[in-house]
Amino acid sequence: MLIPDDSLRAMYPGGRADPTAHRLSRLWAAVFRLGLAPKRWVTLEVAGRRSGRVTRFPLGMADVGGEWYLVPMLGESCNWVQNVRAADGRATLRRRRAAPCRLAEVPVSERAPIIKRYLDRVPGARPHVPVDRHAPLTDFEAIAARYPVFRVGPAPALAGHAGRRRHWWRWAIAAVAALVVLVVLAAGIFIKLQPTLAPLALPTGTASPPAGPIDGTWVAAAGSAAGFRVRESAFGMSNDTVGRTSAVTGTIVVSGDRVTRGAFRIGLTSMKVGGKAQPQFAESLGTSTDPVAIVTLTRPVTLNAFASGATVTERVTGRLAMHGTSRPVVVTVSGRRDGSSLQVAGSIPVAFSRWDIKAPQSFGFIASLASSGIAEFLLILHRR
Repeated sequence: MLIPDDSLRAMYPGGRADPTAHRLSRLWAAVFRLGLAPKRWVTLEVAGRRSGRVTRFPLGMADVGGEWYLVPMLGESCNWVQNVRAADGRATLRRRRAAPCRLAEVPVSERAPIIKRYLDRVPGARPHVPVDRHAPLTDFEAIAARYPVFRVGPAPALAGHAGRRRHWWRWAIAAVAALVVLVVLAAGIFIKLQPTLAPLALPTGTASPPAGPIDGTWVAAAGSAAGFRVRESAFGMSNDTVGRTSAVTGTIVVSGDRVTRGAFRIGLTSMKVGGKAQPQFAESLGTSTDPVAIVTLTRPVTLNAFASGATVTERVTGRLAMHGTSRPVVVTVSGRRDGSSLQVAGSIPVAFSRWDIKAPQSFGFIASLASSGIAEFLLILHRR
């Protein structure tokens, strides 16, 4: 789906729609009222049980045995279910035209095949119902009491008869406008709701007391990682694009409270964004000819109290070589001892133009990537 299942579920904390879910509901209700979707998609209009005002809900219907049914994806707590019961089943289904109908509640013993069909026909409901749509009917029988089902009475607007076609141009303009709004909102929400990895940093929790000598050569070990983050925007909404790789090798040399040398190599060809390789990233960095980025310490750095186990944060100077170009950089690093290992995390601001990296084409408000980003790393080091 366009929006991940976890994000869809998160829109309904405690079974109640959050502001994003309300905005999407209003949008879909408008689209369905215009009849821009297949006929199983309708807008339910029913009097509010407290206010008496008409409330609108965009819904997908299940067709079983030649009849139409409505099922609430949130079960008994669904707001429209309470309103329909309070209205004694009197409601209106709107799809271009209003079709007054009577919704009759189906007995629990008859619900299972209808709920199964509903999940097959209405994909957006699947994250909210704790049964896979391919599960056997007995699994649906187990949850049937928690999910009311309503049979739709006579609804002429659903029978497929075409009425008089007046003002067709108004419908065409409204359809185009609704589709544009839908695309803009969907793209923006997709960007906003994409899960983003947190910046690489020292592990949370208390470190173990230092063990063993500090002087010597320390080698990057399992658990080390490197990556980048770049801001992306679409239709006024923004989020970070984050890449990660565990292909990190290298060493530092420590003498007392001083790091005298250090160099690390990062394999760019194994960089993943969202768990997948990105051809655009490989093309921008020219990884086919320059598959490795190298970070080198150019001056010794003193880390006061580091040897005793304190967490130390410093700005150090170095060089970053990638895309066939080496440039001086300032690296913000935090480090600490953890038992017999060292942990070091850092970040480097990267303006693409300094390394002759061509940024992807920008489409302005529609879609764009920032012209700079952050390189980041976490090193888990063991003494050689």
